Amino acid sequence: MPYAYEVPKGGTRQLRRWHKARVLDILCKEPGLSRSDLARHLELSPSAVTEIVAELLEEGLLLECPLPPQGQGRPSIALEVEGERNLVLAWEIDVDRMAVALMSLMGEVRAKVLLPPAPRHPKEALDLLVEATGPLIKGKRLLAAAVTVPGLLEPEEGHLTLAPNLGWKDLPFGQMVREALAELGLEGLPLAVENEANAAAYGLYAWGKWEVDHCLYLNLGVGVGGGVVVDRRVYHGARFHAGEVGHIPLDPDGPPCGCGKRGCAEVFLSYRRWQEGASEELLKEMSERLAHLCAIALSTLDPGLVVLGGPLAEAAGEKLLEEVRKRLPRYALKVHEPDQVVLSPFGRDAALLGAGALAASRFVDSLAFEEVM
Repeated sequence: MPYAYEVPKGGTRQLRRWHKARVLDILCKEPGLSRSDLARHLELSPSAVTEIVAELLEEGLLLECPLPPQGQGRPSIALEVEGERNLVLAWEIDVDRMAVALMSLMGEVRAKVLLPPAPRHPKEALDLLVEATGPLIKGKRLLAAAVTVPGLLEPEEGHLTLAPNLGWKDLPFGQMVREALAELGLEGLPLAVENEANAAAYGLYAWGKWEVDHCLYLNLGVGVGGGVVVDRRVYHGARFHAGEVGHIPLDPDGPPCGCGKRGCAEVFLSYRRWQEGASEELLKEMSERLAHLCAIALSTLDPGLVVLGGPLAEAAGEKLLEEVRKRLPRYALKVHEPDQVVLSPFGRDAALLGAGALAASRFVDSLAFEEVM
């Protein structure tokens, strides 16, 4: 079945770059295709595909692997994306840790370093990430980068409005990240800057091959973040603040929240709270609150799945899921089923892997419109 892509407007040269990006994108998803396979998928002539593949081979982005002969004639050549030298850079900034990863365009983690929690000053956090990244990238070709942060930001400009749990606000964060990358000699690298829950939600589709078209990812950490996916795309909302479910009040008379209100979801569902008093009784109480939150999300957004991830979901695991599913019918409409609530397959690394997925996507998009250096 041919891949459905919306062909962009532009001249012959622009169209050729676009097709080159699509070839790379398909091979990331389906490694081992031959030139004739690609021609069928893209509905291009064999000669056009041969020329595009030749360019990608020359740029070192593809590899050729002979297939076993079948009958008479020349054996087919399988094509794969090179994934040892050509890598993307993923940075995660969070309250309980920071992390660096180098990943292939197919999502394979080639290197990973875990760092202490983010310092109070953003420049210090970026300096630590730069220091940890330097030794990892020697001899590698970096194609793109992405960074995630638990806060309200505008992905296109990278302006950080507020990251309450980090104590950061009103920062030209995207520009700060670009300056940090320049210290590593990575000026001009395609860059994605995203909220950590949105990145994790995107990663579910990019690396997890999810079949549902709509989902909500809940990152249960020091705070509670939400990543909303609509029609397999991250939904940012009118002001880029969609998914801030951690500040839905579950009890207006509850404990004060850092946002200024009382009884917000993240007051009850903080991983720090679990660390300080993990018990069967606390698990049941937190499950009750989480079931309430999931029911609100199901009624509001009608996602196919609500995906639980982050440190709390990893620590409490299947027991938390079991207790939430048991309590969900008390709050949810009858059209919603308990098995719509699931655990993320990526555990604590969901945001980091999502950053890698965003970086890979940003590179493929840039390839469609820019020359590879």
